[in-house]
Amino acid sequence: MGENVQIEVVVDAKTDLGESPTWDARIQRLYFVDINSKNIQYWDSTTKNHVVIDALEMVGTIALTADTNTILAAMQRTIVPVDVQAKTFGKPLLTVPEDHGVDSMRFNDGKGSPGGAFIVGRMHASWRNGEPGRLYRADVKTGELEDLMGPEAVGLPNGMAWDTARRTMYFVDTYAGTISAYDTNEAGVPVKGADGKLQGRCIVKVPQEVGIPDGMTIDRDGNLWVALPEGSALGCYDPATGELKRKVELPVKKPLACTFGGPDLDQLFVTTRVEKGEGASELWGSILSVKVPGVTGVAGAYLVNT
Repeated sequence: MGENVQIEVVVDAKTDLGESPTWDARIQRLYFVDINSKNIQYWDSTTKNHVVIDALEMVGTIALTADTNTILAAMQRTIVPVDVQAKTFGKPLLTVPEDHGVDSMRFNDGKGSPGGAFIVGRMHASWRNGEPGRLYRADVKTGELEDLMGPEAVGLPNGMAWDTARRTMYFVDTYAGTISAYDTNEAGVPVKGADGKLQGRCIVKVPQEVGIPDGMTIDRDGNLWVALPEGSALGCYDPATGELKRKVELPVKKPLACTFGGPDLDQLFVTTRVEKGEGASELWGSILSVKVPGVTGVAGAYLVNT
């Protein structure tokens, strides 16, 4: 399965906690964040420029908008616009209520849906000890949050991907080690049942010996590609069967998230994190490009309505 896979470093970013790889096909630019170092970074594939935008607090994830110079940053409890050229952060468009948890909580992974909604999760710093998270639809136009999953329903909200043909959103709960599927409306927002709760179905339970699932994306054939930070690899899953179709070993121990990009959408850009101690990879914290023969992604990231 791994024959002729091409892996190279595109940015030696030395991220402490590299997450949220987001490809802007309009300008051939890859965004990502270093959560622990409190910054947003981007790499222009045409000019090879690598730019760092420092923030005053942790940035969990970013999303694209219709303006190629403006992105959205989900911080600890606010979502703010960022002027990429000026490297400045605007006033909050949305603030999480205090009764949803403030101490030790922050925004984590999130993405724009096919219809322009911002689906984003929040996590607790002690998630490994069972402290739960939440999943929201964040309406930055009105400043309102819709609770999609409360603390009783999700541990650590993480990777998301959409199959628009099947009107399905796939979602990773890293704490549970699962990938679940949710029916969506035309905007790609998961729909609730008569009981007011999302009607998800678990399609993959990742065994501990394989790794824990983190960031995720989808390819043109509908297969899910998931970063496995305890498994030093990317896993490719068939959502119809839950089968692990292939496992691509990586030259780092802790890949965290992935997205398709490049002019032909045939590069899986992978973010990674710091490694310490004996056996640490020399490539920790770098942004990798992984080309798997015959595998391409779907067109571009979705734009959040602002």
